[in-house]
Amino acid sequence: MAPVPPPKKRRGCGCTGCLAILLLVVLLAGAGVYYFGVVGASASVAVPAELLVVTQTANVTHGGSTQPGKSGQQIRANDSIKTDSKGRAAIQFQDGSLTRLAPGTEVQLTQAQFTKHGQLQNVTLSQKVGRTYSTVQRLTGGGATFTVQGHSGNASVRGTEFEIIQASDGTFTLRVKVGKVHLKGSTETDVTAGNQVVVQPNGKLGPQTPIPPDPADPFNLWIASENAAKGTGQPGSATTAYSSGGIASGQTHAQPDYGSAGGDLVGDLVYPGSKMKLRIVTPSGQTVDSDTASLLPGVGKKVEILIPNGPPGLYHVFVMGEDVNPAEDYAVTLSVRYPCASGSLDNGGFVRNILSAKDTAAAITQAGGSNVSVNFSGASATGVNASASGSFSGVSVSGSALLYAAGGFLVAQVTSATVNGINVTDQLTNALSQASGHNLTQLDPGYHLDRLYTCTAGGDGFMVIEGHHV
Repeated sequence: MAPVPPPKKRRGCGCTGCLAILLLVVLLAGAGVYYFGVVGASASVAVPAELLVVTQTANVTHGGSTQPGKSGQQIRANDSIKTDSKGRAAIQFQDGSLTRLAPGTEVQLTQAQFTKHGQLQNVTLSQKVGRTYSTVQRLTGGGATFTVQGHSGNASVRGTEFEIIQASDGTFTLRVKVGKVHLKGSTETDVTAGNQVVVQPNGKLGPQTPIPPDPADPFNLWIASENAAKGTGQPGSATTAYSSGGIASGQTHAQPDYGSAGGDLVGDLVYPGSKMKLRIVTPSGQTVDSDTASLLPGVGKKVEILIPNGPPGLYHVFVMGEDVNPAEDYAVTLSVRYPCASGSLDNGGFVRNILSAKDTAAAITQAGGSNVSVNFSGASATGVNASASGSFSGVSVSGSALLYAAGGFLVAQVTSATVNGINVTDQLTNALSQASGHNLTQLDPGYHLDRLYTCTAGGDGFMVIEGHHV
């Protein structure tokens, strides 16, 4: 096979230039005033969520037009997502909260509002039919809520895991897996972990009872595979695939390729209880097969592959049915493990840039700032909340912004900014864009952005930007 030519690098603002803009590290105006961020005085900001298509088909309706959805597609207020009989998808919010959709499910995103500090304020989903499983990050602020509305009940949380089953006859079932959920029908109650409540179509709440065994649970394999890979590798680097129709003895299913800039590659395959094998072919052509399976009580079995110091490039992933009769479903998740520390890699066509909050604060201080503080946070694979404060030439400035991936580009959604305690105006967004020469809604780092997330180590927060050249 002829060697593959190196990918052509996309021209953009470059890593250093884009990061400086994304951090909103200050525009110096002619009078010597530094502006650290730009937004009006609104109490909350609408920020789109992102669609993750695990198994086709998941259709998205936007503005009255329905099209097959694609991973990375932005989901905005009033957009609807509908999975078919085999489709599985997830709505990823920029704070790391995630709502998974089982086959035959339809939901509409009513709102996704963030506070001026870049924290999730209010999310409302309307579930028409089907099953969803939501993992909600801990919300801050007295009025912050994450609500799923059904035909006969509403479930609101501030940080937990729960499942909603909306039947076509209007029956609404809430199952709480972690934490506590406030349920409202014709009456109200708090439902605790391990319990469920069934709400009749007329809104009448049934008793709180233990969640019964559910062999057909569409989320068990999915979540177990995710948790295993995220527990070993960097959580923000994980991607999951789910079988479409199951696998039988003698069959081999190719999975989506996984790109990495290098590090310990982790692969976790979870299945109900027969015998399957996971195979990963490295960018150098080495074939690695999984070994003995381990038991996952209440779920099934798991096999894992760990490739130490995996080379950069594209990994090919396969699931093989060795002794599976009848056919069974499975879920496989890939992630990568590496030291959480500042650095930049550009190898094998894949890029990883890691920026330290402490180093960034020190650089701004060296440039003339004082009392500078920078913070990166966020559990999402698609977004980071960046905030900072400091003084420049006697002017006190502070601000925060949500930075997220969209269509291979970086987007800076500024959520707050003050100069000497006064909110600056929307017009400064244009001033910052004009001064930097870049559009804040489509920043090009010079490569296709795949993932944007954070990691922590040694009391420092780090922003990780991963992508590939096209």
